[in-house]
Amino acid sequence: MNRIAIFVPELPIMNRSTAILLAFVLPFFVLAQQALTLRDAIMKAGTDLAPERMKGLQWIDASPTYSYVKEDKLMRGTLGKSVDLPIIDLAALNTAMADTVKLKAIPPVTWLDPEHFRFWHHGRYHVHTLGSRSTVVTELPEDAANEDFHPRTGSIAFTVDKDLYVQEEGEQGPTRITTDGSDGIVNGQSVHRQEYGITKGTFWSPTGEKLAYYRMDERMVTPYHLEDISTRPSTFDKIRYPMAGDSSHIVTIGIYDLKSGSTRFLETGTPADQYLTNISWSADGQYVQVVHLDRTTENLRLVRYDPNTGRETATLLTETDSIYLEPQHPAHFLKTRNGQYIWQSQRDGWNHLYRYDVAKREVRQLTKGSWSVTDVVGWDPKETIVIVEGTGTIQAGRPSGANETHLYRVELRSGKVSRLTQEAGSHHGKLSSDGAVLIDSWSSTSVPGKIVLRDSRTGGVMKELLTSKDPLAGHTVGTVELLTIPGEMGDRLNARLIKPSYFQEDVKYPVLIYVYNGPHVQLVTNSFLGGASHWMLEAAERGYLVWTVDGHGSGNRGRDFEQAIHRHLGELEVKDQMRGVDFLRSLPYVDTTRIGVHGWSFGGHMTTAMLTRHPGTFKVGVAGGPVMDWSLYEVMYTERYMDTPQENPEGYGATNLTGLADRLQDPLLIITGGKDDVVLPEHALRFLKACVDKGVPVDFFEYPGHGHNVRGKDRVHLMDKVLSYIDLHLQPAGK
Repeated sequence: MNRIAIFVPELPIMNRSTAILLAFVLPFFVLAQQALTLRDAIMKAGTDLAPERMKGLQWIDASPTYSYVKEDKLMRGTLGKSVDLPIIDLAALNTAMADTVKLKAIPPVTWLDPEHFRFWHHGRYHVHTLGSRSTVVTELPEDAANEDFHPRTGSIAFTVDKDLYVQEEGEQGPTRITTDGSDGIVNGQSVHRQEYGITKGTFWSPTGEKLAYYRMDERMVTPYHLEDISTRPSTFDKIRYPMAGDSSHIVTIGIYDLKSGSTRFLETGTPADQYLTNISWSADGQYVQVVHLDRTTENLRLVRYDPNTGRETATLLTETDSIYLEPQHPAHFLKTRNGQYIWQSQRDGWNHLYRYDVAKREVRQLTKGSWSVTDVVGWDPKETIVIVEGTGTIQAGRPSGANETHLYRVELRSGKVSRLTQEAGSHHGKLSSDGAVLIDSWSSTSVPGKIVLRDSRTGGVMKELLTSKDPLAGHTVGTVELLTIPGEMGDRLNARLIKPSYFQEDVKYPVLIYVYNGPHVQLVTNSFLGGASHWMLEAAERGYLVWTVDGHGSGNRGRDFEQAIHRHLGELEVKDQMRGVDFLRSLPYVDTTRIGVHGWSFGGHMTTAMLTRHPGTFKVGVAGGPVMDWSLYEVMYTERYMDTPQENPEGYGATNLTGLADRLQDPLLIITGGKDDVVLPEHALRFLKACVDKGVPVDFFEYPGHGHNVRGKDRVHLMDKVLSYIDLHLQPAGK
C-alpha cells in the first residue's frame, strides 16, 4: 500500500506562462505532504492518526438500536432510519447530575435497558433515566478499586486495599466482606498473575444473590523489593514474586451470600498450589464451576460445586496434554437448556467449541478445521446459534489465514458453521440482543477502517455506518507489505516488511528487525498498517526497511505451532528469526552488513539471544525489559513453557543469556523500568554484571519509576532513545 499521494509525471515541453504556474502549484502540493514526526507517531497514534471510529459504539440492550458518542451528544441509530438522532447532550446530562464536578465530555455508558444507562464519574456510579432531570447516584469510597457491577440488582462489589466490599443499591453504606487483607493476603482481586484467562477477582451469580471471589495467600512467596526514588531518601516497595521452581501462592474461593451475610469457602482440595481458574455460574445460579489445573499444567478438571455447602458435586470433564494445557475460557452454561454448556478446547490442535450435556455426559464438537476460534461474540435469545470470531482457514504451506479474523455463525443443533465475512481483513463483531444483526468493525492493509451492520444469518451488509479516510493520507509514509517465508520446521511463517516512501529497487537499505515471537502474541495481521505501530513508519522514513516475523510459539497458528518451543524458550524462535535474516539477504535492496534488532519483554530476550547466539550478524540491538534468565521469571508463565528448573536444568541452562554474555560482540543497549514488577530489573542487572565480569562492553538505561512499559509522554523519550542508538550504529542515509 503506497501512501504517497502526489505523482508528478514527466513534464512535456511548456511555454513560459505554464512553467511559471507550475513553479507555484507544485510546491503547494509537495508541501501538503507532511513528515510524520516521532512525537506524533507515538502521541497521536490512537487519536488524530488513527482510523476514524464511532466512539462508544454499542447495541442498546433489549432494543434493535445502537448508540455512540458524536461530539457532545449521545446518539441513537436504527437499522431502518438513515438519520441518527441525539439521545441527550452534555449540557442536559450535566444538569441532571447532582454533582458539583461537571462532565467535560459524554462519558462511556452502559445500557441497563432501553430507558436507563449508567456511567462512572467523580467516584460515583450514576444511573440516568431518559427524559428525567435527575440521576440516581451510588457513592463508593475514594480508594475503591476493582468495581464489579451486577446489571440486574445494581449491587457493586469492589475492593479497598486488599479487602472486599459490597454496596447494595439503596443501602446507606457498603458491607465489608473480608477483614484479613494484609501483607500477603489479598481478597477480591485477580490471582495467578492474570494467567489462564484470569482478569478479575469477583464473579456475581446470575441473580446477584451470591458473589464468588478469590482469596490469595502469598505469605510463603519470597518478597522482592523495587526502589522508589520519589522519597527522600529512597525507599523500597515490597512485592511478592513467585519465581520458577520456588514456592507459589495459595488460592481459595469464597462464596458470599448477600441474604445471610455469611461466607463459605469451596473445598477445592489439594495440592495447595494448583491453579483455580475460569470460574463460572450455572445459568440458574445453583452451581459454581471452577477449572482445576495442576502446577505441571498437564491435567485439568472442570469441577462443579454447591455454593451453599462448598462441596464438590461432580467433575464435568477432564483434559490431559503431556506438553501443557492453558485454559483461557470458562464454561458457558446455556440459559435455555438446563445442564448444557459450551466448552473451548485445543484438544484437536485448534481452539474450537464443544457442546456438553451434564446429565447425558454427551459431547459434540461444534467447530472444526485448521482455524481457531478467538472469541465468542454472542448468542441469540433462544441460544440456537452463537457468533464467534476466528482466524481464516490455514491451508497447508499457506499460513496467511492466521493473519485475518472473521465472523462465523455456528448453529448449536446441527453444528453447521457459516463464515459471515468475506472481505479480507480483521473483523470484530458485536451482536444485537435479538441476535439478528451484527456490528462489524474491520480493517485491512488497504481499508483503514470500516463499520457496517450485517445480517447474522447471511452476513449480508444491511447498513454502512462508517468508512474511514486514511488518517495518514496527508503524511509522507511508505508501504506495508505482508508475505510469508520458510520456517525452521519446514512450514511457512507470516512476515511484514515496511519500506520508506522513497524506496528504490537499486538502492541498498539497512534493516531494523522488530521482534517479539512469544506465546499468545501475533504482530503480523491483515489490518490497518498490517499490525505495525506508527513509529515503525517514522523509522522507515529514516532510511530503514522495518521487518517483523511471527515465528513458532506465537499466537493463532494452532497448538502444535505454539507448543514447538516447549522446554527451550527462545531457541527455536531465534532459528525462525534467522530464517527471516536469510530471506532478507536474498533481497537485492538489503544491505546485509547493516541489520539491527529491537524488541521488548519476550522481544528483549529475543534481541539479546539473537546477538549472543549469532555474533557478528547484527550491527546493533536494543533490548527493552528483557528476560535474561527464565529461572528468575514467574511460576505461572515459565513453568508452563519450560517446566521447573529442577525438571529441566538443561533447558534453563541453554536459554540463560547471562551465560552467553561473553559471546556479545555487537553494540547492545539494555533498557529497563526501575519499578518493573513483570520482568524484574534483576534480569538486566545480572546480564550487566556478567558483561562486566567478562570485560564485554554493553550499554544500559533505566527509566526510574516506570513499570514494565514506558507509557505516556515518556514513551517519546523511550523511542527516541531506541532509534537514536540504532541510527548511531546503522547510520541510515535517509532520503
